[in-house]
Order: sequence, then C-alpha cells, then structure tokens
Amino acid sequence: MLVEKHKQQAMLNAYYKLWVDTISLEKAKRTNKDNWKAFSVVPVSLLMGINLFTLLYWTNELTHHNLPVLFVAGIFNNRLIDIFISVVIMYSVPFLILNYLVIFYNQRYEQLMKIYQNKAGKLYRNYILISLGLLAIPVILKWMF
Repeated sequence: MLVEKHKQQAMLNAYYKLWVDTISLEKAKRTNKDNWKAFSVVPVSLLMGINLFTLLYWTNELTHHNLPVLFVAGIFNNRLIDIFISVVIMYSVPFLILNYLVIFYNQRYEQLMKIYQNKAGKLYRNYILISLGLLAIPVILKWMF
C-alpha cells in the first residue's frame, strides 16, 4: 500500500515538474504576457494525446487485435473533416480539460511554481522528444523492416 502511494506521488511530482518547466519557459518566451497559458496548455495536451494514440496503436499492434484507435464521427459529408473532428475530440479535448482543471483552475500553477524548481525548459524539451520518438521511431522501424 505504501509503495503504491509512493508511485502515485512520484507520477504527480513528474507531472507537476513538467508543468512548472513548461509554464516558466513559455512565460519567459512571450512578449505578450496574456497568451502564455494557451502556449503552455495546448502543446502539452497535444503531446499527451499523441502519447495516448501511441499507447493504443502499439497495444493494437502487439496484441494482433483489430482494436479501434479512432472512432470516426459521421457528422459532415466530408470524411477528412469527420476524421479531424474525431481526432480533436478523442485525443485533444480530454487533455485540455484535464490540464486546465488540474493546473490552471484557481491559478494552481502559482502554488506549484513555489514548490517545484524550474529546469529552464529541459523537462519540456525532453517530454517533446520522448513523446514524438515513442511514436516515430517504432513506426519508421516497422516501415523499414
């Protein structure tokens, strides 16, 4: 029980450290001080969506099941628009809402920035590289062989 609680706390700490690093970097980069929140929450949420897609894709590949990775909504007469809307709804919106509620609601990020140390964008950069690498490298290897 104690080990499980320690693992959960370590995951939360990593999540919060990522956000503190992202927010600090975006605040420092932006000349317009009002738009740093959008430039923080959107990329991280998209990366989390990419991670979910990667997990579903590779689970599907490794189990040799034909599991749906995307539920295409038949809203419009255009298939590409339907696919785009489905991707946004499935892989972006949940993470945007979750991240907003956990990090930005009631300015929680201010408390987190007092607790966790800024790593000058290194954690954020590594998260981007790892997230994209986990998707791209196996796909490239599968394509090559």
